Amino acid sequence: MAILGNDAYEWYLYQARQPCVLASARGQRGVLAKGAAFGVRGASSDKRACRLILKELGSRTVFSLPQTQADALLKKSRPVDADALRPEPKATRLAVRLARADPKQFWSVVAALNWPKSGLDPAYLAIARAALRERLRASELTRLEKAAARHRRALQKAVERLEKQAGEQLFLGGDDSFYDALAHAVSSGQRAFDAFVRKPESFVKKYNRAPVEGENFESCFL
Repeated sequence: MAILGNDAYEWYLYQARQPCVLASARGQRGVLAKGAAFGVRGASSDKRACRLILKELGSRTVFSLPQTQADALLKKSRPVDADALRPEPKATRLAVRLARADPKQFWSVVAALNWPKSGLDPAYLAIARAALRERLRASELTRLEKAAARHRRALQKAVERLEKQAGEQLFLGGDDSFYDALAHAVSSGQRAFDAFVRKPESFVKKYNRAPVEGENFESCFL
């Protein structure tokens, strides 16, 4: 059941039955989604630790887990053969959409992610992150993250100008709610976003009384 033929160690393949937050030795964080495949082996340098790989991310991203946490995770996972894995349907559909998207075009990737609909699923963030990292280079992800933040700030300025003209606060919510709503507006796609910038009152009307559900859209690129 080894999943990395060129590795000096033998990685055994499992499928998770519950989500698990991961942290790499370099401080990188990830989420092992329910149903995701992962490889695990012992750590040669520390007998109290294990090494874990998310199969979708490839061999460059290795997460370290204390032996106790690894043991608990394996008890709630099942060993599988690589040929027997069934891809998660949402991950399969997303991979097809991303293959058609132009990574140099921010709005093309946004359309492929289909966040307003798919992001309601708590497991989708991990699926989106894994798919993006499998398809794109780190530099491309960084560029997309900066583009998302740039558009979010542009809409924020438009809303703040509207509030200044009105002489009162129009978006009724805290900073976190405002941040999430702005990011979600970006995830809605270019046409909807441009309309929000032209008429920020439409953004306020849509998001003022309806809290954004799910994770922040920009987390896809982190």
